[in-house]
Amino acid sequence: MAFLVSDIGGTNTRLALADGDGVNADTLMRARNDNYASFDDVLADYLSKHDAADVDGICVAIAGPVQGTMGRLTNRDWSLKAGSFGAQCGAARAAIINDLTALGFALSRNTPEYFFGAKDGPKNGQALVVGMGTGFNVSPTKRSLAGATVAMEAELGHAELPYSVAAIMRDDLGEAATEFQTFEDIFCGPGLEHLHTVISGKELGGADIMAAFEAQDTDAQRTVRLFARALGQLTRAMMHQYMPRDGIAFAGSASRGVLSSDALQEFISSLTADGPGIVDAASFPLGIITDDAAALEGCRQYLVQTS
Repeated sequence: MAFLVSDIGGTNTRLALADGDGVNADTLMRARNDNYASFDDVLADYLSKHDAADVDGICVAIAGPVQGTMGRLTNRDWSLKAGSFGAQCGAARAAIINDLTALGFALSRNTPEYFFGAKDGPKNGQALVVGMGTGFNVSPTKRSLAGATVAMEAELGHAELPYSVAAIMRDDLGEAATEFQTFEDIFCGPGLEHLHTVISGKELGGADIMAAFEAQDTDAQRTVRLFARALGQLTRAMMHQYMPRDGIAFAGSASRGVLSSDALQEFISSLTADGPGIVDAASFPLGIITDDAAALEGCRQYLVQTS
C-alpha cells in the first residue's frame, strides 16, 4: 500500500509519501503556509515534484476542528474536504483528522523523550497527548488488546480553565488574570507571549522570552515560572480526567521550551504538591515529543489501521 500523508500546522505544512513500513523521509517537503493561498496549492506543488501516481490513500492532519470529512484551520482561512484532496492526488481513500489525533496514533511508533515519573508503574493502555504550539489541545488514546490504537478527538483548548489553574493565575496576576479564561488563552505559544506582555508590558516572541529567561531577565523569569506552575496544576487535573497510566506526551514549541528549561522544577513541584485528588502524580511517566514529523507517522498509522 502506498500513502500520502500531510500535517498542516499554524505556520508550516509537511507532506511525505509512506507505506506499510513507515514514512519515507526522502520524500518529505515542508511548505510555509504564507506562500500558498490554500492547501490545494500546497498539494499541487508537492505532486509536481514527487511521483504519487500509485497512492492508495491520503490522510491530512490539521491544526483545527474536524467534522467528518471536512475541517478548517483555527488560525488561517483554509477549509478542507477529504473528497477534494483525495481526487486531486487520485487516491481511493481520503481522510482528514485533527493534528493531536494524529500524534495520538503516532505514539505506537514514536517514543516521547522521558523527563519525569515512573516508567515501570502500572499500565492501563491509556495515554494522553498534550499539544501546546500555535494553540492547545489534547488527544486521549487507548491501546486495544489486539494492539490497535484508538485516538480520540477533542477541542479542549476552548474550554474554561480548571479552578486550581485559575487560582494560581489570580494569586500572581490579580485582576489581570481575567484575561486568561480558556486553556488556549495561556497554554500555547501565543498564550505564553500574552502572559509576558501582561507581566512586563513588552511584546516578545516565544523564543525571545525563553532566551530572556535563560539570561535571568526578571519579567521572563516570572512569566515562565508562572506558566510552569499553572501547567503543573493542569497536568494534575488531566491525570484525574483521563487516567493516562501509559503516559502523557507533551508536544509543541511552548511545551518543549518550558519543560526543557530550569522552570521544570516549578512544574514538578506544582504537579506533586498536596491537594485534592487520589492519584500519585509521580506514577505517570511524562515525556516530550521531539520529532516534528510525528504527525505524519500518525496519519500513516491511521491509514494502515483503517485499510
